[in-house]
Amino acid sequence: MFIIRTIKDRRISLFFLVFVIITGITFISCENSEGEGGTASISGTLTEHFYNDDFSALIDTAPAIDEEVFITYGEDGTVGDRVLTSYSGQFRFDFLYPGKYTIYYRSDDSTSAVENDWSAYHEVKLERGEELNLGELVKVTALDYNDGAAVIKGVVKKINYLNSSVWPNLIVDYTDFAFEHEVYLTYGDHDFYDKRVRTQHNGYFEFSGLIPGEYLVFLYSEDVTRLKKHVVIKHEVTITEPGQVVDLGEITIEEF
Repeated sequence: MFIIRTIKDRRISLFFLVFVIITGITFISCENSEGEGGTASISGTLTEHFYNDDFSALIDTAPAIDEEVFITYGEDGTVGDRVLTSYSGQFRFDFLYPGKYTIYYRSDDSTSAVENDWSAYHEVKLERGEELNLGELVKVTALDYNDGAAVIKGVVKKINYLNSSVWPNLIVDYTDFAFEHEVYLTYGDHDFYDKRVRTQHNGYFEFSGLIPGEYLVFLYSEDVTRLKKHVVIKHEVTITEPGQVVDLGEITIEEF
């Protein structure tokens, strides 16, 4: 009887051991890794900061609307999910398990002189059932000089002198609007002009779609003293508002 009982005890012990092992394996396998199916969430608000091309001036800020925000699960570098921001820049990822997540979105790099897109990354760790709000996140966007809504305009008039007249005793032949005369625009500290337009039949010219900042408008006139071929007529303009209209009025050039 003792031997039979010992064998039974051993069988029970072995069964119990197998049960513990299987239960442990089942418990481990049922432990959820990062991803969807849980009760936690990650949310935030994406705000877009608009700068000029060298990031020296903040032009405007606004909610980032319909911008893509991505999430990756754990150490997996592939995209787990993607959402679009609302009209107010808000986004949210729901039904997440506890663990590590990375939130990222496209943004320009204000620390680099090279123009290229990069991604802003935010690594977070979620607890079970946690509703994590990342608050305001910033998307940086660099604007070209002509990505705005401001305008610089004017009219060029031309005084024509008799070719036989000599400085300083110049004789006016006629005065008219300058047609197809070239007018140049330079933004900020750029080494070369950014845009060139020609005046219309009524002398009118316009540079539109400009962002706030410092501009130089210039054009050439004949040197009526005949000491050199041309003189440069310059107008420095500061645009302070996104939709500002600057009228330079009449600009007079002279020719023989």
